[in-house]
Amino acid sequence: MPVPVMGKVLLGMVVATAVVMKDGVIEVNVQEHEKDGTHLHFYLPATMATWGVHLAPAARVREHLRHQDRENLAIARATLSAMEKLDDAVLVEVESPKEHVNVAIRNGNFVVDVNDHGDLVHIRVPVRAARKVVEDLEEDSPPDT
Repeated sequence: MPVPVMGKVLLGMVVATAVVMKDGVIEVNVQEHEKDGTHLHFYLPATMATWGVHLAPAARVREHLRHQDRENLAIARATLSAMEKLDDAVLVEVESPKEHVNVAIRNGNFVVDVNDHGDLVHIRVPVRAARKVVEDLEEDSPPDT
């Protein structure tokens, strides 16, 4: 492959990566403590969540977004907008002898960590991406009647 073509391909890959990754990354990590326990760990570009709203059939989205849901979406949007401005902070922490739950904002991400008798769950979602999903759902929801 000639060098100019290879450069264009690489540039295209960089631009595509930047577009997909602009909203951050969703991380899910689940580990069961048992000997044959499941270990699931994956990363997903948060942009895919925002695209998912637009790819969902509009009639189905409207069917599930009623008047009350619209109000809840407005509350969620306001909450997420405020959370975007927070410095790193623990929002909720619960500890018992065999369990630990931590819900926090870290580096602009909503992070949930659970340790339940050695079973571990870690979920990280960019707050900005969550807000964008809620905004997209609001746009797609039926008007108040």
